[in-house]
Amino acid sequence: MLFLCSVPSFSQERVTTFGVQMKPIIPSNLFRAGATELSQNGVDYALNQQVGYAFGGVMRFGLNKWLSLESGISFVRRNFSAQVYHEELSFADTTDFRIIGYEIPISGLVFVRLSDKIYMNASFGLALDMFPSDVSSGTSQDFYQYSLRTGFANSNSILNFVKTGLIANIGFEYRTKESGYFYIGASYHRPFSPIYNTGINYTYTNSTAKFEDLGVLQLSGNYLTIDFKYFFHEEKREKKVERDPSTMPSWMKK
Repeated sequence: MLFLCSVPSFSQERVTTFGVQMKPIIPSNLFRAGATELSQNGVDYALNQQVGYAFGGVMRFGLNKWLSLESGISFVRRNFSAQVYHEELSFADTTDFRIIGYEIPISGLVFVRLSDKIYMNASFGLALDMFPSDVSSGTSQDFYQYSLRTGFANSNSILNFVKTGLIANIGFEYRTKESGYFYIGASYHRPFSPIYNTGINYTYTNSTAKFEDLGVLQLSGNYLTIDFKYFFHEEKREKKVERDPSTMPSWMKK
C-alpha cells in the first residue's frame, strides 16, 4: 500500500481524462462466448460468432492515486453466421448477419504501478446495452434467419431495447507527461440475459416430398475483445485549501 500511495508524477488523483477506444471482438469458446447449437428433427442448427468490433469515446475520473471510475459510449457490431445441416438430405447452407448495439459501461478501476511510466489495471462494472432493431438475412426463401430482440417478447418490459450486463477488464497502460496515456488490454462482456431470439427457417422440396423445420436459438451476446485506448493529456484539478479564519482580514470575515 505504501508503494501505491507513493506514485508521484503520473498519478490519476483529481484527473479527469477523455479518450477514444477501439476493441476488436474475438470469436472464442471461452466464457460461453462461442457457438450456440441445436439439433431437432434430424437437422443441426448453429450460430457462430464472427470477428466484430466496438469503438467509441471513454472518460476516466480519478478518485485517488490507485482508484478511478471509467465510463463512455461505444458502437458495437457483433457478427454471426447461421448454419443449417441436414445429413439425411445432404443439405447444408450458411447465412451471415450482424447485430448493431450501443453500450454504456461504468466500471471501477484499480491500478498497480509496475515502473515509472507503466501501470497495470483491472476493472469490473456494469453496462447498458441498447439494440435499435431486429434483423433478418438468408440465401433464399428456403433458408433464412430472423433475429428478434428478446425484450419485445415480454409485454411487461418498459425499455424493450435495453439490456444490462457485467463487464470485466485487465490491461496495461503507458503514461507520458505531455502526450497522454496509451493502453492495451482485454475485456469480457456478459449480458444478464439473452439479447436476441434467432429463428432459422429451413425448407427442402423435391418431386416427391417437402420438408420444413424451424430452429429457435438464443443469442447470449457474450463477447471477448482486445482493447486499444488512448487518453488525452489532462492537468490535475487544483485541490481546494480551506483558509484559517484567524488569518483572514476582518472585511473577509463578514
